[in-house]
Parts: sequence; structure tokens; C-alpha cells
Amino acid sequence: MSALRGKVCVVTGASRGIGLAIAELLAAEGARLSVCAVQKPPRFGEHAARCDVADAKEVESFFAESQRRLGPPDILVINAGVLERGALDELSERQWDRVLGVNLKGAFLCARAVWPSMRSRKSGRIIALGSISGTLGTSFASAYNASKWGLTGFIKSIAEEGRDHGIFCATVLPGSTDTDMLRQTTFAPQMTPLDVAGVVRYLAADAPMAMTGSAVEVFG
Repeated sequence: MSALRGKVCVVTGASRGIGLAIAELLAAEGARLSVCAVQKPPRFGEHAARCDVADAKEVESFFAESQRRLGPPDILVINAGVLERGALDELSERQWDRVLGVNLKGAFLCARAVWPSMRSRKSGRIIALGSISGTLGTSFASAYNASKWGLTGFIKSIAEEGRDHGIFCATVLPGSTDTDMLRQTTFAPQMTPLDVAGVVRYLAADAPMAMTGSAVEVFG
């Protein structure tokens, strides 16, 4: 029997790409799903809603309704992310704020939303989707790379806060994955969203507590 059967799993940015693959794989493992996306909510799961993860009020509302319907979350997968490309002197403040708002502030808001219930139960897992871009520099992607470097640091920090409360935290750092986001770049795909989803599934279900704080590279 899967370790995920009956577990309440929340997945953000679940309408396409890696997020959709993760949600479908967790559902196939018997997890109870609460999913969201910024455009239109995915058409599956016991709770599906629109949510802009950069908006504190929308995040609070989404997680409150999720807990009302499914109970406290066992696993949170922070997947929602955006990319804005442009040379440094052409990138606008609005573009910078959008990327850092969704990719980094959004991670903070979502993790903060589940933290009290996980800490009180001394159990829970938070898995964030970072990027190979959180380990290096990439031309015309300064905001995106900054957000992903920051995400790794954020998850490593809360892993230390959660260690004594039984809360496991990790970041997955995929390389070039066949998604709509990748098609905004010049990079060729090296793996599928399902390849990445399999790593998330392992961290959500089977990874030992000794791996908390890990940044798991998945480069294909």
C-alpha cells in the first residue's frame, strides 16, 4: 500500500506542466488532493480553486477552505512559478516584483499557512520546486534565478525550524523539463514533467528525515 494513501496533499500551480504531473501522480498513489492555479483551477481533486500565491488574502482563503474540506495538510508541494525574461536594463520593476512575488513570497505565504497545523501535529512535509537556475546564473533571467536561489535558502532555513517538530522540508532542482515555461527559453528539454514528479513523490512519501533541508538536483 502506498505511503501516500489517504494523505492530504496540497499542490500549487497544478493546472499544467510539472504541477499537473505531480498532482496526477499523487492522486494515483491514493492521496487526497487540494489543488490551485492562478488562471483556472484544475478539474480534479477534492478541492480545486483559483489562487494567486503572491496574494496573502487569497492564500489564506485557499488554505482555510482546503482545511475545512479535507482536514489539515500532510504534504504541501510548492510548485507555482513564473518566468520573466529580459536584459537587466530592460527588465521592469513590475516584472521583477511579479517573479519574486510568485516564486519566493508565494513560497513563504504557502509554507506559513500550513506550518501551525504541521507543528502542532509534529508531522508534515513541504516540498518546493526550485530549478537548476537556483545553482547558477543565466543570461536574461536574473529575476527568475534570484527567486530560485532564494527559494533554496528559504527551504533550508525552515527545515532547521521544523526539524524538532517532525516537519520535513526539501527543494527539487530540475533541469530543462518539457513545459510551457521552458519553451520561453532557448534550452532543449532533457526530461518530462513525470520525471520530476517521481522525485517529488519520493520526497513526499519515502525520503528519511535525514534528508530534510536537501536540495535535490534532477538534471536528466
